[in-house]
Amino acid sequence: MTNGLTKPSERFRQEIQPALDEYVQTPSERLANNLAKAIDHHVDWTFEYYRRTDPSRLNGAEDVKSFRRQLLQQCPELATMNDLSDAAHHRFLERPNDPRRVTVTSTAAYSWQANPAQPGGVELYIEASQSPFLPAATTAADFFARWQD
Repeated sequence: MTNGLTKPSERFRQEIQPALDEYVQTPSERLANNLAKAIDHHVDWTFEYYRRTDPSRLNGAEDVKSFRRQLLQQCPELATMNDLSDAAHHRFLERPNDPRRVTVTSTAAYSWQANPAQPGGVELYIEASQSPFLPAATTAADFFARWQD
């Protein structure tokens, strides 16, 4: 801890890693939402940590939105996790967003598709992009796993 604040790496171990492990063990839409939210909220937590402890780490970002846009350049999958997190919280995502959204409704955020290579023979896909959820979530989680405090 620095100044009583949990470091991003500690928060990753407390929130993202357990959510990823749970999803991998038992894939479900609920656990996918939990993982997407943990990753999305980590951006906010990281921004606030550096805003209070080392503003130079924000590279000039003055708010969490501009910080998020910077991180998206390094890890585009964070945009997907942001949309899925918002979709789990709000039923419809009709307000404009920068960058543009990939998911617009919570009721159509995911679909299950046959995949014989997966345990159980099915895999969760992000409906709007038709891309598998786990690779996107793993890439976003790995981005924060490598983050240096």
